[in-house]
Amino acid sequence: MNYIYRNDTRHIIHYRRFSWLLDEQLETPYPVPDDLGLTCIQLGQPPDPVLFHDDIIVPAGEQVTVNIDAPTLSNSVALTIFCISPSSGVECRFGSTVNKPIPIDMRAFSQTLDWTLCSRIFLLNPTDAEAIISISAIEDVS
Repeated sequence: MNYIYRNDTRHIIHYRRFSWLLDEQLETPYPVPDDLGLTCIQLGQPPDPVLFHDDIIVPAGEQVTVNIDAPTLSNSVALTIFCISPSSGVECRFGSTVNKPIPIDMRAFSQTLDWTLCSRIFLLNPTDAEAIISISAIEDVS
């Protein structure tokens, strides 16, 4: 359920990608600040900022693909990836299997990235031991 706001002021109101004309009612996926002067017609449910969170088992010698859900309020994703098993040496690639790998071990890879760069993550385990990789992707609206 989204938020619905009506412009009861005497001027046009702009907020993010929305513009309310006089007496216009618009639906948004997120709340708008009270100081804009809009009248809230319907309270909504804010979107879940967690786009992905799971511990991924990457079998020895295999590759696993992880798809990250698209954010709704911004294109920025706070991404954290690390190995929680004793095994290390897993290679992480963003977007394509031919990109340069980032080695994943118990030290976390933690970056804020544009979602288009990390919407698909490829984990390759070239070792002879199973690896467990923890991945968290949270929408960054700051």
